[in-house]
Amino acid sequence: MTVASTIEDVVALRPHRVAANLLFDDAGLSPYHAVVGQYEPDLDEREETFGFDGREWGITNSVHWEGKIESDDAYFGFDGALNEYKLSVYADDDEHDERGADFTFRPGFPEAKHVETGDMIQGMPTQCPESIRVQVEATNLEQREILGLLQSLAEHLGINAEYFATPHEWSSIYGLEVYGRIRRAVATGKVAGKGGVLEHIAQFSNGRGRGAYKWDHEEIVGHYEAVSLSPANWARLIDGQGLAKRLKCYQPEWVRSDGEDDPLYHHKIECQYWKGYYPDGDDSLRWDGYDSAVQELGETIVNALNWAGVEFSPTTETWVADPYFDVEQGERSYEVHSNPMPDLEEQEQASARDQLMRPETTAAEWDMLEAMTDGGSRRYDELADDAGRSTSTVYRAVEQFDDILAVDGGEIRFRDGIVRDQIEQVAEWFGSTKDAAVESLRNVADRATPLSRGEEGEPSALERWVNRHGIAVRDATDGIEMELSRPVSLQEMLKIVRAGPDAAEASPMLTRRFEDAQITWKEPDSTRHKGERVVVNRRLLGRHNMDRPIW
Repeated sequence: MTVASTIEDVVALRPHRVAANLLFDDAGLSPYHAVVGQYEPDLDEREETFGFDGREWGITNSVHWEGKIESDDAYFGFDGALNEYKLSVYADDDEHDERGADFTFRPGFPEAKHVETGDMIQGMPTQCPESIRVQVEATNLEQREILGLLQSLAEHLGINAEYFATPHEWSSIYGLEVYGRIRRAVATGKVAGKGGVLEHIAQFSNGRGRGAYKWDHEEIVGHYEAVSLSPANWARLIDGQGLAKRLKCYQPEWVRSDGEDDPLYHHKIECQYWKGYYPDGDDSLRWDGYDSAVQELGETIVNALNWAGVEFSPTTETWVADPYFDVEQGERSYEVHSNPMPDLEEQEQASARDQLMRPETTAAEWDMLEAMTDGGSRRYDELADDAGRSTSTVYRAVEQFDDILAVDGGEIRFRDGIVRDQIEQVAEWFGSTKDAAVESLRNVADRATPLSRGEEGEPSALERWVNRHGIAVRDATDGIEMELSRPVSLQEMLKIVRAGPDAAEASPMLTRRFEDAQITWKEPDSTRHKGERVVVNRRLLGRHNMDRPIW
């Protein structure tokens, strides 16, 4: 569980895009008939505007077409296909036509059929009430502004605005984006690019559930960089998150080479919900769930900035105003969480180390893991060839290392990048200490009985235990002395030592002789423990009962 605090001093993030399917049934099909009656193909050619929310608005596009819904005599009195109508409405003072909406009007009624196939029409509930359906594609408008603009358009066309006052409960959102514009120097230094928070999130989540990571740094760092994650992956990062989302940082298609005063010189940071990101084709968001969804999208941006060390309060040192985004304090407060990734990564690394350090891990299985670090996923037979081992060894290793490896579509892969990195680190350390450890252990063991090897030349269990941990062994006058050079916690040291007697039991060395051995080790804070007996009165290092589990 991450530490969270409620923050109110946050810049006012803005909706960038809202895509929705609205349904209005209070007046049956009357609104659709009204649109049919008032529509004219040249509405976009008339120099007419209408007022809404302190601005003048105009129709910039007016088109209609024959749709795929078959007419029903009971409702329309004729055969054939029903027309659909699209009107684009944008702010008159916006030369880029980026503040406004496209409204597409279609009829709704029960058991509507496809005019060509006779099948039930896709995208409409079978028991859809008599209604008008309005598909909305809006940019830089809030939810309330979308409905207000639609009603104002209706009044402008001489249609009763009350037809569009109350969306039906089946109305839904299939696309939603929230953004702020962030300075290029901040974006490229901490958010996008090598070492940025987007890369960290992607690497941390790689191999778990569903997700995607895309980048384009060819012309400029962060020309486009985005990480998309399933709900479960976002929930691992931020408590209480429940939406599939894409978090991205990007520039316009044509990158501006200079001009600090030009908003488009700087990056957008944006979080978007999209129906296509949802696993198993889950439904869209409810229209009345808009506010909570915008809250979650904003919270995702704010937390990512917090983890990147970027100021999210309304300061011009971080943010840049554009025609649709002002650098001002917003009305929303957000739960800001501490970065969970370092702690979770450490837990996963520890889990990977624990699996690798099991006494039953054979050299063949270790070779297989080392081979996996060189490249991506691969088939069983390919991995066996790369490791120089049998396919049966690969099958055994996959079963043993189920916390480290996953099988997907017949191919083996590491569960995530964190585990892969940990295996590579351990492999490097293992290789540098292996020869010295093996030789020192053999010198000690040869006093009594040489270490025997299996039919395939496998090292003994005790030799594998020494190899795995990089323990230096020497034969002193009064017994065996060992030393672990790398720093470990007491808990990890107890786990290492506990596996030793079992390994000795399965090796030529007398178990009692091993338990009487002394080991020197140190903690991460450099506290050194010199010459501690492995077992004292059935207690590991004289501290922990051998018969009790180590948590």
